[in-house]
Amino acid sequence: MAYPRLLLAIFVLLFLYQNLFSSADAWGVVEQTCKHAAHTGVDFVFCVRTLQKNPKSRTAGTQGLAIIATEQAEKEFKQVWDTVEKLLHGNVTHADKEALSVCSEVYGDGVDGLMGAITFIKSRSKSDAITYLSSALTDVTTCDDAFGEFGHKSPVAKISQDALNYSSLALAITSLL
Repeated sequence: MAYPRLLLAIFVLLFLYQNLFSSADAWGVVEQTCKHAAHTGVDFVFCVRTLQKNPKSRTAGTQGLAIIATEQAEKEFKQVWDTVEKLLHGNVTHADKEALSVCSEVYGDGVDGLMGAITFIKSRSKSDAITYLSSALTDVTTCDDAFGEFGHKSPVAKISQDALNYSSLALAITSLL
């Protein structure tokens, strides 16, 4: 009777050992990638938290992490665009309406560009992906500048900053490919 229990105990220990170390290895890729991304100015903790929120990051390599980050940036851009569209249909000044129109256009283009970047990352066309991701960063500043031209503060400043952070992360990771 002791023999089957011993085998069961060994099996359980091996199972736990394997799962603990494979889990550490999975998060190790995320942390290593984020260490490299941090050299470009991306916040390390933000990077790790963002990537670890997605369950696919546990088994992803750098390419997969670039896709995850770019998909998150795309979601953020869609959120800004949706907010801008709602504000455009609200009671805003003429100047804010002009600035919001600029934001609507550039964030709409940004969503399309980020979808294109994902396609380029998947096809391993790093330079094209970087071009599209860099364009997304420009889209954020173009929106912010539109309000600055009228001396107004952007009503989407906080979520624009989030979009900038996520697209910067996507660009930093894609640059590692």
